[in-house]
Amino acid sequence: MNWRIFGLAVALAWPATAVAFEAADLDRLMSTGSCAGCALDKAALRRARLSGARLEGASLSGTDLSRADLRNADLRGANLRGAKLTGADLSGADLGGADLGRAILDGARLQGAKLGSADLRGANLNWAVLSDSDLSGARLGAAFLNGTDLWQAALDGTRLEQADLRQALGLSQAKLDRACGDDTTRLPEELVVRYCD
Repeated sequence: MNWRIFGLAVALAWPATAVAFEAADLDRLMSTGSCAGCALDKAALRRARLSGARLEGASLSGTDLSRADLRNADLRGANLRGAKLTGADLSGADLGGADLGRAILDGARLQGAKLGSADLRGANLNWAVLSDSDLSGARLGAAFLNGTDLWQAALDGTRLEQADLRQALGLSQAKLDRACGDDTTRLPEELVVRYCD
């Protein structure tokens, strides 16, 4: 096979598959700080300054938001599945009902964030700070929570099936009494969790 032709074919096909966001939506977000319902999948927003941005219902699947400033952003119902949020600041952000499945949130700051009914299944939350956050009704199945700070986090109705909480910080029996899990939920030895219905 002629590798030059193969390389040219890959180069020509790459932009069509790698870029899934709408350029007009990205321009709108960057100029106004508001883009509700926008298509921003796979956009490069690393270190973006989006404090207070209005992104409710936006699609940000696979978007690189590493180290982005998303303090107090409105991300209710947003699709952040597989998004990269390493070291991002989401303090005070509203992520109620957002899809963060398989998102990478390692080292992210989510102090005081609203994550009620959010889907965090399979998300990497290693070393994330979730102190004072509301995880009521959130789904954390198979989430990675090594070193995750859960001090003062609300876990009312939080689903913890297959989650590994053995190294989570600030976990208490009182918190777990409000959550649920299953046989595969991994906890520190002295703690237990009731089964989910």
